[in-house]
Amino acid sequence: MNKLHKELVKVAGDMTSSKERVKHRVLHPRNSNKKPYRFTLLSVVLTLCVAGFILVQLLGKETTQTSTWFHETQLDHFERIAQMMWPNQNKEYYKEEAYRSYEKLVAAYYFAESLGITYTKDELEMERKNFVEQMEILQQSPKYKAFFRGLEPSKYVDVYMKPLLPMYTARTKLYAVYKEKYPTFYAYKGVADIEASRYFQMNFAEQMTAFQKENNIVDHSSTSGTSLVGTVAKVESNIFLFIEGIIPKDLDHMTEKQLEEKYEQADWYPVLADFPVEQGDYITLHSTETGSIEENGVVRKYGLLNDVKVLEPDVTVELNLQNEQEVAEFLQDMPWQTADYMRSPPNYSFQVEGVRIEIWKGYGSSLYLQKIGSGEIKLNSEKAKKLKELLGIEES
Repeated sequence: MNKLHKELVKVAGDMTSSKERVKHRVLHPRNSNKKPYRFTLLSVVLTLCVAGFILVQLLGKETTQTSTWFHETQLDHFERIAQMMWPNQNKEYYKEEAYRSYEKLVAAYYFAESLGITYTKDELEMERKNFVEQMEILQQSPKYKAFFRGLEPSKYVDVYMKPLLPMYTARTKLYAVYKEKYPTFYAYKGVADIEASRYFQMNFAEQMTAFQKENNIVDHSSTSGTSLVGTVAKVESNIFLFIEGIIPKDLDHMTEKQLEEKYEQADWYPVLADFPVEQGDYITLHSTETGSIEENGVVRKYGLLNDVKVLEPDVTVELNLQNEQEVAEFLQDMPWQTADYMRSPPNYSFQVEGVRIEIWKGYGSSLYLQKIGSGEIKLNSEKAKKLKELLGIEES
């Protein structure tokens, strides 16, 4: 990432989730038979102002304090940032991203306020100064000159970003709180954003849904991510090591290093206030993002989540094979396909040649198998019956 792009990211905020939505659009194109937008941009702004008014009433604030957050000028600012960050998308995408970025900032502001975070005039001025410096760097690039619409950086900040400065300042301080709360977790900002979003949705879900419906905005963020089943291998300093595809018994005879080397899906996740976990918990989690960071030559993989459910230890039956070689021969040369993540824990689990295989019951006596590192395969009733006989699974 070059210097100019880094400055654009600072202005735009974390766009990782936007990147995931772009990928989702490519892989899963939307129905092009869309209804026309019911409102002009001015109507969108008016609707946002009404939403802002409702939010203020719910929070017991004066109307004038928040009505300025939702304004056509600021929406335009976010939309043009999205256009620079992710070119060659359609108008609908940029409209959604503009609102989503705005909502994300509003959520951080109110969540920070709920935690008692405050700011001073000097801090607002410092935030303004930082944005001016970032804009000055962006303006050096010819491809970003159109973004400023003929304005000098300081004037651009005053026109487009001044009403947002309290929000950015509050979010900066919120991130500082979370950096202290998660000192060893690289993606602490993502944790703050997730908990801010949860707070905002809990308090203003009706207003958000109504606005999205009236403006034909489909929130794809709720469908992004994957559900994973595995075990909490370790808990330390508000983070936990989650390993997909193992059951608690696997922890008894393998060290943390052995587990990380053996299983590719070994990621560190944050322990959220609403989702406490303990070492050895067998869980299903909804992962919204994964990544990696290298520190002192060591690569640590991390993930973000927005839901965790602790499963009963016996929800998956561990099979102890007495005929491992025979089972291995049966599974040999199976045409494994890319695995879809199951939203329920497996019914059975066993190991062949040191690799775990999990089984889900399907319709009509069929079975779904997932092999860690290989993928997934569906066995029809005939092959499933043969495998059940080999594994000693009684027909139900």
